[in-house]
Amino acid sequence: MVKISVVVPVYNSQDTLEMLCSRLKETFKILNLDLEIILVDDCSEDDSFSRMIEQHAMDSRVKIIQLKKNYGQQNALMCGLHYVTGEYTVIMDDDLQNPPEEIAKLWLKIMEGYDVVYGLPPLAIKKVQGYRYWGGVLRDLLFNLMINKPPKIKVSSFRILKGDLVGKIIKDRTYFVYISAITFKDTVKAANVEVEHHKREFGHSNYSMLKLAGLYLKILLNYGPGFSRFARTSRPQYEIAQIKL
Repeated sequence: MVKISVVVPVYNSQDTLEMLCSRLKETFKILNLDLEIILVDDCSEDDSFSRMIEQHAMDSRVKIIQLKKNYGQQNALMCGLHYVTGEYTVIMDDDLQNPPEEIAKLWLKIMEGYDVVYGLPPLAIKKVQGYRYWGGVLRDLLFNLMINKPPKIKVSSFRILKGDLVGKIIKDRTYFVYISAITFKDTVKAANVEVEHHKREFGHSNYSMLKLAGLYLKILLNYGPGFSRFARTSRPQYEIAQIKL
């Protein structure tokens, strides 16, 4: 049976973790695929890690990591990727905006021979998101100009990657981590597939327009041509406080 790892960066998500894990297990049961869930707590300020401990105690397939401080979503992802054991890895957010059931679409697409498949919401939904939509347009333009991303491919936080691509990603030592920028450092076969996208039921986005602009500037300075050789690599990308595998 093929094993798929699901890596989820967690921040202040105490209200969604139980449902997320339950729906992931049900989805993989239907798909007849082996599953491991790796939850990485990015130093949450609520009871997220306590809920993670509960999920691990109930099911050993749920592996949990707590970082020593808040490193950011991308660094938390990099940490989780170091501990995957599946032949494929799904990356998704903790807020259930991307329904776990939509992993089936990613799985079917990557079986066509791709290295990475990004799940994208319908265009009408993306435009409703306002500045997040235009921020994504800016990000894709930036990637088109500075890295090997195919121009027609759009990136998102919901994706599936082949194991050998994950192996290449975790070798990167740039302190400022951006997984999609690292993904396209080498030529990869990528695809998009349309997936359902739900409204956030709990909490709110941590990204304002100003934060998005700062994020894309950092991407340019750390991964852009002529800049990447100056990227800081001496600082650790993350440090672990607790881990239960």
